[in-house]
Amino acid sequence: MVKQDVFSYFKKSRKILESTTSERAAELGYVYRSRGVWLDPKTGNRFKAKGTRFEKLPDQEVSQREPKKEEEPSVNQPKQDLSQFKNKVNARQDLSVAPPPGVDPDFDAEMKAKAASQGLWPNLPDSHKQYAIARQKEMEVSEVPEPEEEPEKTAEDFPTIDQKLESDAEEMADDNDLDDDESFDAEYERFIKEVETTMRDLADRQRKILEKKFGLFQESLKNIPSVANRKSFLQSMAHAKTFEGRVNAGAGKNNLGYADVQNLMANRDRLMEGYGDGSPESIKKFVKSVRSKEVSDDFVDTSYEFLPEKFKKSLSGKGNVTNDKKDPNNPNKPHKDIHYLGKDKDGNVIRGSSKNADRAKLMWKIYLEQDGRDAYTGLPLDIQSMDLEHVRGFNNSDDGEPGEKEFHERENDDNFTLINSNVNQLKSNDSMEKFFEKHVDPHKDKKEDEFGGIEKLFEKQNEISSVGDKLAKTLLGEGGRGLGDSVTRDILTQYFTDDDTRHTDLRNEFRKASGGDKKTAAKANGIKSKLGKTLLKATGLSRGITDPSGRRTVALQENVYRGFLQSMAGAKPADRKKYVDGWAEAIRAGNNERSPKAVNRKLIELGLIDQDILDDRKTGRVFREEVEYLDRMNGRKSIERLKKSLRGPL
Repeated sequence: MVKQDVFSYFKKSRKILESTTSERAAELGYVYRSRGVWLDPKTGNRFKAKGTRFEKLPDQEVSQREPKKEEEPSVNQPKQDLSQFKNKVNARQDLSVAPPPGVDPDFDAEMKAKAASQGLWPNLPDSHKQYAIARQKEMEVSEVPEPEEEPEKTAEDFPTIDQKLESDAEEMADDNDLDDDESFDAEYERFIKEVETTMRDLADRQRKILEKKFGLFQESLKNIPSVANRKSFLQSMAHAKTFEGRVNAGAGKNNLGYADVQNLMANRDRLMEGYGDGSPESIKKFVKSVRSKEVSDDFVDTSYEFLPEKFKKSLSGKGNVTNDKKDPNNPNKPHKDIHYLGKDKDGNVIRGSSKNADRAKLMWKIYLEQDGRDAYTGLPLDIQSMDLEHVRGFNNSDDGEPGEKEFHERENDDNFTLINSNVNQLKSNDSMEKFFEKHVDPHKDKKEDEFGGIEKLFEKQNEISSVGDKLAKTLLGEGGRGLGDSVTRDILTQYFTDDDTRHTDLRNEFRKASGGDKKTAAKANGIKSKLGKTLLKATGLSRGITDPSGRRTVALQENVYRGFLQSMAGAKPADRKKYVDGWAEAIRAGNNERSPKAVNRKLIELGLIDQDILDDRKTGRVFREEVEYLDRMNGRKSIERLKKSLRGPL
């Protein structure tokens, strides 16, 4: 606690005593060079920053970071000598070391003493640091407070977005660093070292190209007036290098956790007011409030060049609403070229496919403008699992079915924020009010340990799925393609039965852990084996078809995968290629009609589902409708053949 008191005191003192170094430098027309050194372009003189003062560096000391240290009295000097030493220090005090106006000098000395005892050196000359240590010994501020009992969490533990943004710079700063400029210097030096390391491994031509890009980046970074923003943006670039790949699988990945719910409840009023009536005007105002950091297009372009390629690729596809081609006869049908990409020099909106660099740069800009925080919860964005949020859902139908006008309003920068995937997937096309009613309010009174119990069951479900992944690999043929020759229908059926048993046991555990909560208990119904789907994926076959919106791929029912694989396992190894080819043909039929039933129908027509499976009460249920349809069609064809034969000559 002492450390935080000292930190807060010096932060407050700095606000009273000085404006930021960069602001003062701008007033004087100085340009930042490196390692805390500033250049006066008019005279060519170089200066070392001391708060808002700038000390001219002699020619022979231009490269030095600090002036030569003076000899000072030892900290072990007798107590009676301290008064003389104190007078010597006070005689040299300037704005950077004097107590703030209205602050007791003894209290100021005590704070500096505490800082000295913990290594939290303020921006002071060495002489003042020595005095601070001696003063600390004199005051005997080495008491260790008794450990306090951890208080129960309240709403204050879940600050609003406004409060998070207000304390943003302090959160990102190192507790041991009281100088924004020096903090930025350290971050910048780390970045430069990484770039230099990369350059050393490049060929001459590539190195020259990168050096040119780096020069443009340095210029755009220098033009950002706020030191805190410069540091924040560099940290965002460093964080991007931790990207490993999007997380698309896992039980419970789209559920809200305890922190999600508490932060959403803390921000409820703000989010409800921001969404308002869902009009473009209301939402534009809300979007502007959460994307509050100013970021120039130049910085977005130049910094984007230094992001990891796989991270850039993940940004390019975000917020994709459809992959369908434009229908000239239906302007109200969304198409792949409807995506917002930015504006041209005349301010006209540019639209096109979402999978390009312009879209990726727009996502990167939003990430920087939001300072890497979820627009709804205020929590840090998970770059492995974050989505572009259409605040007014792209397909929201609260005011009737949307058309071309509404699609253009919603697929627009004024309707864009970034949020974590679990929140995005749950909100979907709902209004803010419906989202809270369905997914947040039911959990608002739950305690943290109640979330923990369910989350452990999700972990267990993921472990069972992992077992399924491992089992699937043991059933593959040579080179990991198709089913192994030794895999028979009986063996495969037993694997499916065992996996069903594991999931049945887990469903019962879920129901017990629900504690009477109907929505939690209902989740148990969704706990089902997906071993058929997992095995089909492992064989290299396509698992799904494009949905009617053209926006995403949807899976087929589990028993379709199982019925096909069991039929394939029952065939001779030499005959299994026709199953692989037939599956591809069935998927094409499903994509053409945008219907899973078309896949089922084609599989039956091609004879790829055994009759006993079609007759089975459980597995055959998924095919029953298509069997009846084909029977009707075959009956009609028989009647037509009979009519033709009757019309023919005797």
